[in-house]
This record gives sequence, C-alpha cells and structure tokens, in this order.
Amino acid sequence: MHTLRGMALWPGLPSLWIRGELYSLAIASLFGVVLNLALLATFYWTEWLSVALLRSMWCAIAIASVWSLIKTVILAVQIYPARPTQECDDLLRLAHVDYLRGQYLEAEASLHKILAAGHEDVESALLLASVFRRTGRFRQALACLEKLERLDQSRKWYIEISKEKSLNLKQIDPKDLTSVT
Repeated sequence: MHTLRGMALWPGLPSLWIRGELYSLAIASLFGVVLNLALLATFYWTEWLSVALLRSMWCAIAIASVWSLIKTVILAVQIYPARPTQECDDLLRLAHVDYLRGQYLEAEASLHKILAAGHEDVESALLLASVFRRTGRFRQALACLEKLERLDQSRKWYIEISKEKSLNLKQIDPKDLTSVT
C-alpha cells in the first residue's frame, strides 16, 4: 500500500507496477515526456512555448494526476480488501483454538463463517485447508489451496501453501491425481 502512495499521482505507474500492463507503460512514459517538456518550458526555455499553451499543459498534467489518484484508489480497493471486522478476528482466534484442541468441526464452522462474510482471508482459507486435511478430505483441501493460490494476497503465504499442498498430495493415490488437477 505504501508503494501505491508514492506513485499515485503518476498516470499509468500504479497499474504498471502492480499488474504489469503494457499500455500502462505507454501512459506513464507519455506523462513523463509531457511533464519534462512542461518543466523545461517553464524553467529553462521560457520563450519556447506560448503562455496559453504552457498553462494548458500544466492543467492537463494536474487533471491527469488527479485522474491517476482516483484510479489508484480504485485499484487499491480492488487489491487490498477491507480489513476484516472484529467479529472475524474473534472467529479466527476461536478457530485456531478449536484446531489446536482437535475440534476440527467447530474450527471449520468458524472458518466458513469468516469466508462467507466475503473476506478473502488467506489465513482463514489456509487453516480451512488444514482442517480438511486433518479430517481426511484431501480433495477439498487441494481445491481450497488452488483457489487460494490465485489470490494476490496469498503471495506472502507461498511457502505455507506449498507445504500444505504437498502434505495433501502425499495422502492421495497418484492414479487419482488426474481428476484433482
């Protein structure tokens, strides 16, 4: 999120940084050229452009920066979902306690409540996959982990997801793997 703040006023840069979109590179480059031309015409070659054209350039730069700020806020809302509520935090703690006590059905019920609330909570989904594995539902665990891998927020949990996936794959007969993946 801190990275987005620094580049929010530069059109094209946030979506280039996060999504790697090629057209965003063109937009960011074009904005850089226009900004450099405006700076040069304002401070170095003052006679180069008319005052009206120079003011138009600065207005266009300001409008493009505000537009970029709005687009960055929209992008941030899409990428960084809202923080789970206190109720979700309490349910996750309860699910952890139930999991550690071996009360897997209670833990699963709490985790389903969290995920049903619409939060793409990586921790909850990873714990749910562990519950599935502990209760012998390896296919459900693998399906949950595959869905989890597609989330942007799951990148920092890559090692844990891979470890959980390998634990599940060890439990499934290799002949049946074609139907899982």
